[in-house]
Amino acid sequence: MSKLWNAVDDYFNSELNADDEVITGILETKEDREAAVAGQGKFMQLLAKIKDAKSILEIGTLGGYSTLWLGKALPEDGRMATLESNSEHAEIAEDHIAAAGLEDKVEIITEPAEESLPKLLERGYPRFDFIYIDANQKLFPDYLEEAIDMAKCGSVIITERKIVEKFDENSVDPEMQRCMEILKNSERVDATAVQTVGSKGHDGFILAVLD
Repeated sequence: MSKLWNAVDDYFNSELNADDEVITGILETKEDREAAVAGQGKFMQLLAKIKDAKSILEIGTLGGYSTLWLGKALPEDGRMATLESNSEHAEIAEDHIAAAGLEDKVEIITEPAEESLPKLLERGYPRFDFIYIDANQKLFPDYLEEAIDMAKCGSVIITERKIVEKFDENSVDPEMQRCMEILKNSERVDATAVQTVGSKGHDGFILAVLD
């Protein structure tokens, strides 16, 4: 089945989601290439464009692949903060951001997200139009709560959330349970979760809009 998923992804990517030359050029390592799915990057870029996002927050930069897709969705006066606790990853991402000509719009903040998130308003950032979470999954619930606090009415939050391959509704992992409780119990949030299959296997994401 995975062979079929890969073939379908390859077809759509070749027809609709071809990488920008700069974005393709940053895929320097095997890990970069395995983590990158052009269709997913383009999907997030289109969501940010649909939202007409002028302020974007990314929690988890890694090498900057998704950062570039989102950064290219920003208008001329747009601004993006991306949070990365690993200084080596942040250094690589900074080079990629400069190569893409986005250094005036995108700032990498190199410290743990749990420390930097509460300080973003003090640093002069507005409440964000669009927030993407792709970081330590054990801390997903904490990041989700912080993201809701950093959002405003109409903001979009999207999370990369690995779906448990052998799902058992009687033993859902505690982080997933907490995320569901946060989404269900917040009066400000309207959300859904979607399963996906493709070259990354059995995957999925959560999409939320703030009231």
